Amino acid sequence: MEPGWIERAAAGDEEAFADLIEQFKGYLMAAILPIVRDPSDAQDVLQEAFWQIYRSLPGYRGGNLKFWLARIATRKAIDWRRQQERRSRELLHHSPGDMDSTTALSAEEEYLRRAAAGRLAALLRDLPPPYRATITGYFLEGKSYRQLAKEAGVSIKTVESRLYRARMLLKNKCREGL
Repeated sequence: MEPGWIERAAAGDEEAFADLIEQFKGYLMAAILPIVRDPSDAQDVLQEAFWQIYRSLPGYRGGNLKFWLARIATRKAIDWRRQQERRSRELLHHSPGDMDSTTALSAEEEYLRRAAAGRLAALLRDLPPPYRATITGYFLEGKSYRQLAKEAGVSIKTVESRLYRARMLLKNKCREGL
């Protein structure tokens, strides 16, 4: 990049900002994806992060640009994650009378949902303990690979391997019909 491109981007030069996006989008996606976990949602968060960067760039005071950008992106990802968790909690705590007719489940849908949850619980109970702890920690408790590895006293690669094997075991059991 040529000298002064950050100043030009801060001044509103769209071409300079496009260069900034092109240079850092992969780096910022790598910072966002472990928090958000879904590539499609991570793209949305990345777009929000770049919008925030565009608005904040005039206030950039120098220093480590990469760190400054990553900090904005990770804060956006954390905000997104918290919002998703808040929505999930709100849905769990509403009683059927609180919901409008578009979100309320029929008795049959509620029965099917509970049956599926019961089946999943049974499948999880049948998994060997290390796989069960890893898959429930990751998907149900929202723990990171690093947290799971630390709690189990194993490497991150072991956590990845356990998640993969747990998914395969669950997939095979589903195919067998429990």
